[in-house]
Amino acid sequence: MSKSILILILSLSTFFCGQNTKNSIASNKEYSATKDSLTTTLKNANKDGELVGFSVAIIDQNNILYNEGFGFADSKNKKKYKTNTIQNVGSISKTFIGISLLKAQELGKLNLNDPINKYLPFEVVNPNYPDTPITILQLATHSSSIIDYEENYLKGYVLKNEKIEKDEVPFTHFQNPDKRISMLNFLENCFSKEGKWYSTEAFSKNKPGSTFEYTNFGADLCGLIIAQATGISFKDFTKKHIFEPLNMNDSAWTLKEVDNDRRSKFYLYKDQKIADYEAISYPSGSLLTTSENLSKYLAELMKGYDGKGTLLNKSSYNTFFEKRFEQNINKSGRINVGTFVEYNNDFIGSKDLLIGHNGSCVGSLAMMYFNPETKIGKILMINTDIDYKEEVVVPYIKDVWKSIIEFENEIN
Repeated sequence: MSKSILILILSLSTFFCGQNTKNSIASNKEYSATKDSLTTTLKNANKDGELVGFSVAIIDQNNILYNEGFGFADSKNKKKYKTNTIQNVGSISKTFIGISLLKAQELGKLNLNDPINKYLPFEVVNPNYPDTPITILQLATHSSSIIDYEENYLKGYVLKNEKIEKDEVPFTHFQNPDKRISMLNFLENCFSKEGKWYSTEAFSKNKPGSTFEYTNFGADLCGLIIAQATGISFKDFTKKHIFEPLNMNDSAWTLKEVDNDRRSKFYLYKDQKIADYEAISYPSGSLLTTSENLSKYLAELMKGYDGKGTLLNKSSYNTFFEKRFEQNINKSGRINVGTFVEYNNDFIGSKDLLIGHNGSCVGSLAMMYFNPETKIGKILMINTDIDYKEEVVVPYIKDVWKSIIEFENEIN
């Protein structure tokens, strides 16, 4: 689970699937002076270390244009934040749900226009519109009328370890490890009328399909639907159909599946670590990855937008990117949504149209977008919370993002 926000910058990758290494080397030489200048600028932008650690990646469809890590993955032990540092990327995870839905549809396992109750082992109905079925597509475009009822939403976070280290702080809503249940049971308790946490406040007064209302729970239900329709877990489905084809070998959905020595700590603010935690209901925002891995994925999305992707066929990519809203749907600059992907034309000072997603969880922030005109992709991964000391952290992020835009303009 995670919340979508709009603060960003970019993290980069090293090697793409089938990438021409000579082209990468040539690209590095061509932009050497510009890259050195960007590195100096980014170091100066965060000279006070308020962003504990972060990485920036700038790519085109075939080459790495910039790739650098800054600060610390673990400040206490002076462990540097690198391009192969692993961290949570929040709601960027939702784009993986979108690709997975389209892949499952290609395989004949489901149809986006199907009602969700065709696949769920429990019934989900908006009590305000009991005769109106909710569809998979409505979940994927945040128009299902399911909302993030906070009381239940906060029940989904579980501490990794019962024992908390002296230099770590847990959040009050983090559950003890013995409270962990399966995602299926968690969602059933939240949305089935027989569920022990069921509440009508988990549903909007708006009719399903009529209104954009961002929801993490809707995304998690999609992950469960994929598992029910295909017969394998969402984790295994994404591994088979996304991670392995793209050689995203450092990407997973749980802490135990990644290299802990290369995983960044979560930070509430400078020098204050947050206790390790996970989300029971994980598809909406629990992806753990590196800037290197995420760059491979972003390059694939850029190719898919141009009709040259490999994860999905051309028709499926057209559906993935198809615009579903033609008006402003919130004040963030988001102007349209595809299948768990957004179009934004007012992103931290950038007036160019960007396609992608951003996300944050407690102690982390990430952004992944590409410009369809310049065909340049940008990624940000930061291991520092943006809400606790927003007035301190956000200006640093804006400065970093401004520097990235200037780099993009210069190479174009």
